Amino acid sequence: MIKYENKKLLIVPIILTFLIALYVTLTTNGPLSWDIYTHINYSLAYLINGLTTTDPLLNAPIGKTIGYAPLFHILLILTSSISGLSLIQSAQVFQVVFVTVAVISVVYISHKLYGSVAGCVSGMLLLASFMFTRLLLPIPETIAVIFFLWGVYFYYMAIDNENIWYVFISVLMGLLILAVHFSTFVYYVAIISALSLIYLILSRKLRVISSYLMFLIPLLVVLAIGYMMINMLSPEKALELLNGTFSIINDPMSLFMGQKAMGLERYIKCVSILPLILGIIGFVYSIKNRKHVFIAIWALLAFIISNLHWIGVPVYTYRMLIYFVIPTVLLGGYAFSQLLENYKKDNNKFIYMSIVVLLLLSLISLGFSLSDESFQYSSVSTSQSKFHIAPPSAEETEVIDWFKTQNTSINESMITNNLFFGMILSSSDVIPMHYSFDVYTSPSSRKSSSYALADENISYIVYDKSLVMNNSTDYSDLDVVYVEGDYYPVYYFTKEIDDYNFNQIQVGTKVFENNRFIVCQVQ
Repeated sequence: MIKYENKKLLIVPIILTFLIALYVTLTTNGPLSWDIYTHINYSLAYLINGLTTTDPLLNAPIGKTIGYAPLFHILLILTSSISGLSLIQSAQVFQVVFVTVAVISVVYISHKLYGSVAGCVSGMLLLASFMFTRLLLPIPETIAVIFFLWGVYFYYMAIDNENIWYVFISVLMGLLILAVHFSTFVYYVAIISALSLIYLILSRKLRVISSYLMFLIPLLVVLAIGYMMINMLSPEKALELLNGTFSIINDPMSLFMGQKAMGLERYIKCVSILPLILGIIGFVYSIKNRKHVFIAIWALLAFIISNLHWIGVPVYTYRMLIYFVIPTVLLGGYAFSQLLENYKKDNNKFIYMSIVVLLLLSLISLGFSLSDESFQYSSVSTSQSKFHIAPPSAEETEVIDWFKTQNTSINESMITNNLFFGMILSSSDVIPMHYSFDVYTSPSSRKSSSYALADENISYIVYDKSLVMNNSTDYSDLDVVYVEGDYYPVYYFTKEIDDYNFNQIQVGTKVFENNRFIVCQVQ
């Protein structure tokens, strides 16, 4: 390890992260991720009905099953209650806090393992990676990544230092992950299990077995107690959970179904060149010097798991990459300090100049990441088009603001052909959203009438005029076509809507219109 130590260096990537996150948040119209609006809806469901398993604001009037543990949503509610901010504004606070805490975690752990220079460099390498932009998203997975990092670190400390208390901290981190993001919990247990096995083989330290058992048994006990409590409160939900667990055990590959592989070029772009090169050098040094080999094994395992599609497992590489990038930047920090030591560069001026050069390269890489359209906008693709779904556009904001002026109640709902915008509208204005737009608006449907909509308590219809079929010339009349989307279906119009043909599908009275949307009210 390089002899030079200056803990003041550690603050550099942390301050940069905070300022960058604050700038991005203040210059963006709402939270960066579309997913956060789903979680805002779930938070609203808890505010309306207390702890529940059904969100009444989605798929009205039946409701939508909440597929997440409630910890994230409770934190969102508490932040809103304490600060006086709305849930959406609280999500923007998360946007700054989560990424800053993530970088603090990386910097601190790298510093404890390799020294202050490595800690500073690891933080800057994380900034240089495109996956840094994923940490800017205020979603459950982001906070789960933070718990994941600390959990793996404390587990390593437990087996390296023979400290039982570190095992219990890693168990606590596992429970926190479970309370936030289930798939991350599955990955956490899998990676700890694999790391334990490999580390046992390489180190031949039997205490690894006892540490692993002390890690696994409390988790199983808590899971069993949690299941019994759920069974007491709702036997139906408990049975559903048990069936789902057995389904995963019988077919573990179902966790990966529908996921997307990634080409080599995009893989390298997401990891980014600088972290990748220094990470590889750090891996070599770690194996050669037998310095914290556990971290090198972690990086190698994460790399293999993120590329399981090579052997036919359709893993979602993009989501898995953050778990590869974190140990990679830790190794990258180690590589930088080792290179300085190997070339006998203990000169303070040279070290500072090297860090400044690396900082400039990291900021250039970060600039490209922040200007990438896939970071700036959430988008959805269908066979007909690709369109942005978050943050809200100017036209979408006009509709949201208009609904705020209406005295809508929880018993009134709306329906729209763009369910992605409908989600944002529902969470922004606390208005339930019906599904099946075509059933209630297509001229050929029996339910396409004011009377039928009134029976369903549908008070508003929001038409997104921009969604038009590519082959519109093949249609003679204006109608609605169902098209599969990535998460929700999208309902396209067969022709562009204008003043002359809108009456063919219009239900209710037109009460609002801008360049993109028409809102009709059902009397």
